[in-house]
Amino acid sequence: MKTLSRLAAGLAAVAASALVLAATLPFGFTHYGHFQHMMHTGDTGGKAVLSALSQEAGTWGVGATAGLKGEIVQLDGRLLVSQGTDAQGRVQAPLPDEQAALFASARVQEWADVRLPSDMDPPRFEAFLTQEAQRAGLSLEQPFVFRVEGQFPRMRWHVVTGEAPTGGHGGHGPHGAHGGHANKQSGMKVFHQPGSTGQLVGVYSGAALEGVVSHPGERLHVHFVDAGATVSGHVDAYAIAAGSVLKLPVR
Repeated sequence: MKTLSRLAAGLAAVAASALVLAATLPFGFTHYGHFQHMMHTGDTGGKAVLSALSQEAGTWGVGATAGLKGEIVQLDGRLLVSQGTDAQGRVQAPLPDEQAALFASARVQEWADVRLPSDMDPPRFEAFLTQEAQRAGLSLEQPFVFRVEGQFPRMRWHVVTGEAPTGGHGGHGPHGAHGGHANKQSGMKVFHQPGSTGQLVGVYSGAALEGVVSHPGERLHVHFVDAGATVSGHVDAYAIAAGSVLKLPVR
């Protein structure tokens, strides 16, 4: 019991420090919920009402709904939810009083475009992202949002359902056996769409918020949106084609 009490106290301290830090984050970066806390406690309750979130033009973000029943993406201020009950992962406007268990966003008024010189898998893309972010004057200690517009020769994404996971598969948590994200909190619907066109909307956690807005041990939290903005979900595996455009925040 003492060990559990110390763990709870430690997580509470981390959450409190994250709230203090949020006041000084760049690009008005805002976040609700805490990946590591959720994984340790199983708490998937709502942390913010979606209708109360900023929907100002230029705001981009990603997250998951309360109960891990769906995925959230924000496109230029517009909030969209992929409900776990939809067989195709289609997006819709949030339901009345719908809440987020996890959500992170920032407002960007100007982007810098960087064209990818070659096809990239996740490790290569993350190295490219951090290199170009530093070149653009962004701190790798601090979080920021980014986007990638183009084609994705490999694309696997999921939408959490809020149901009990089956076959060892789940939603937001540590990597599962199939290269996705799995945990004990939620099942998920998985979509394979190689050759997709559209965009990635992502959050780079920085050292400051690793394990808070991204999975512990990772610094990217990325969602896919197809070219028509009709389907969306949390990315598990991808490849990005040469010529696609990485968009980094300038102001």
